[in-house]
Amino acid sequence: MKKGKILLLSTTILFTTQCGGIAWAKGFEDLVSPVSNPTLFEDPRVTSEVRPIFVYHEISDQFVSAGGNAKVGAVQLRVAITDRLGLIATKDGYVWLEPESALPRKNGWANLAFGLKYNFLREEDWGLLATAGLRYETASGDKDVFQGRGDGVLNPFLTAAWAHDGLHVLGYTGPRLPISGNDTTFWDTSLHVDYGIGRFYPIIEVNWVHALDGGRRLPIDQEGFDFFNLGARNAGGRGVVTQAYGFRVRLADGVSVGDQVAGIDWGAVYETPLTDREDLFAWRVTTDIVFWLR
Repeated sequence: MKKGKILLLSTTILFTTQCGGIAWAKGFEDLVSPVSNPTLFEDPRVTSEVRPIFVYHEISDQFVSAGGNAKVGAVQLRVAITDRLGLIATKDGYVWLEPESALPRKNGWANLAFGLKYNFLREEDWGLLATAGLRYETASGDKDVFQGRGDGVLNPFLTAAWAHDGLHVLGYTGPRLPISGNDTTFWDTSLHVDYGIGRFYPIIEVNWVHALDGGRRLPIDQEGFDFFNLGARNAGGRGVVTQAYGFRVRLADGVSVGDQVAGIDWGAVYETPLTDREDLFAWRVTTDIVFWLR
């Protein structure tokens, strides 16, 4: 593992230990985080948590690799510095890339992405939360798995939630703005709906990844959706919409850890394209476990 990744991981774990235990906003304790689009779709709550993630992604036959698959294992970290300000580290991990064509199979480290978010709107009577954030994705990964290219990406975003009884609606939107013109510029929008039945939450999610402007790296018109930025020259003005179905289960809640309260949420979704255009996306399974403190 590169020294920068070890330093970021160690620093974030230290902050989690020191800053955990800040109470979530009253009336929003039953919200659960989205599962799909995990590196971008941010929960509007300011939380302290550790979130291991595993993604199995089947590559579309329409893609230049003529199919294959990619697998990602990662750990996200979030730290509530105050009840409204949070530190987030949402992209890291290891990638196994196995194209179906004659292209070689590769594996390597993903880029790191980290930033801050601030909960600027909290209306408990209306069940509304709104949060703004800024994230930076470094070009720190391995080029063999289409990471570590360009000069990084800035991601300003807005995320919000509405809660009424057992019904919860979350939304996310924001651009990915590459510092280098070699990378593609994206605008991402995601929607999550769940309904709590005791500790079980059925989930429906929709994700739209739209390429605003193509990059200058590859002479193709297909892009890498949320995780890979291929810098496709002819991808501008094109996008893919996906649908995801699944669940979350609150495995534990109200567990005392010193003067703090801890819990565990497990989630899984199956995701497929809604549009005829698929780019890299044939289907995907995303699963995670959220270990949280409040």
